[in-house]
Amino acid sequence: MNILKKSKLLVVDDSAFMRKLISDFFLDHPDIEVIGAARNGKDALKK
Repeated sequence: MNILKKSKLLVVDDSAFMRKLISDFFLDHPDIEVIGAARNGKDALKK
C-alpha cells in the first residue's frame, strides 16, 4: 500500500482577501493541505 503525504501549504500575503482566495483555491486539492495563513514574512516565520 502506497500512502503519499499531503504537501503542507502556508499562505502568505498582505491582503486578507488574497489569503482567503488562495486558501479556498486549494481547499479541495487532494494533495495539498492548507495549514494556515500569514500576513507577512515575519508572521510566516513565527508560524
